[in-house]
Amino acid sequence: MSGTRRLGLLAALLVLLAAGRAVAPSLIGDALISAGLRSPGILGLPFIGDIAVDRLGERISAPASDDTSLVTVEIAAGSSTAAIAEHLFASGLIADPTGFIVAVGRAGLEGRLQAGLFQVAGSMTPAEIAVALTQPYREPTIAVQLRAGLRLEQIVAQAGTIDLPFTQRELLDLLRTPPESLTADYGWLDLPQGATLEGRLGSGTFNVPVSADAERFVRMLLDRFAEQIPAELRGPTDDGRSFHEVLTLASIVEREAALDEERPRMAGVYAYRMQEGVGLFADPTIIWVADSAALRTLKLSQWENYEFWTFPPQPYAGLVPPRVPQDLVPWNTFVRGGLPPTPVSSPSRASVEAAINPDMSRKEMYFVLIPDSGGRHDFSKTLAEHEAKAKKYGYR
Repeated sequence: MSGTRRLGLLAALLVLLAAGRAVAPSLIGDALISAGLRSPGILGLPFIGDIAVDRLGERISAPASDDTSLVTVEIAAGSSTAAIAEHLFASGLIADPTGFIVAVGRAGLEGRLQAGLFQVAGSMTPAEIAVALTQPYREPTIAVQLRAGLRLEQIVAQAGTIDLPFTQRELLDLLRTPPESLTADYGWLDLPQGATLEGRLGSGTFNVPVSADAERFVRMLLDRFAEQIPAELRGPTDDGRSFHEVLTLASIVEREAALDEERPRMAGVYAYRMQEGVGLFADPTIIWVADSAALRTLKLSQWENYEFWTFPPQPYAGLVPPRVPQDLVPWNTFVRGGLPPTPVSSPSRASVEAAINPDMSRKEMYFVLIPDSGGRHDFSKTLAEHEAKAKKYGYR
């Protein structure tokens, strides 16, 4: 039998049932409800749908409760109306799954319910809830803008200037001492024992939900970093350096370079210095030491007014006890060789790529900022050449 003929016979049967509505209302109503659950379009037919509505009575219109509190409910993609009804019933938001399904059909909303987050209340009628499920709830968010090259304390300081749904202390504790329950979800972190999340936090605009806690925000930062620094850039290098070492060098380059085209060359200067057994003498590291020492003397609420990345008084090699705490000295590349123990900021992709493939082809050892050049540097091979350029540009 063809589908058209079956539909015609079904319609004829329903008309007969409608004609006998006064004779056997219970039997007819139940039959129509059963048929309507299988083919919701039937409930929209004249007279026929009315029989089902009469049979269901208040089950199709009564709210589950008088509670007007909005509840956020999540509807999974691909959920049928029946599955949605069961989910709402289990959540106490509707009083009767069948009544809800019929209400959806009667409202002409079959197939129009959406997936996503929605806000509904137990005091809403089934039809009102059905309408609400056609318009996904968009939770309000707070925009947080972070640029590349920030150290984690700067992010915490900036958080203090925004009305975020968590405290600066909660954020700082997670960034400095991330729990294993968090780091286990990010196998690429390559964190040394006891390390912070410094150098692994993404940049850009973050739309933070008003219900977010500090961990959710930290996960947003880590997820963004993983997007910006894809998997092919997060492993060890061909020359045997770890991702942690790459990030440490990249973080210095990020603070030094203003132009992307100079980053490989600048990374090459530092890589060549290490190859030749010469100290890095990287300005960002001694500034990081000075800032770290200063932050320890301030209350957390005062950080937002602190001016980060300002050169400390010379001599830079003097940033050792008693000028700074002993535990900060390893980051002072003016008094020790090699890379500092950890990154000093979160680098951009351009800096990470430069750190992976530093350009040492020219065997340059020095660079100096050219005044009023838009961030361009002049590179040198020898100390004498470097000092002459420093004098030329007014640094001597």
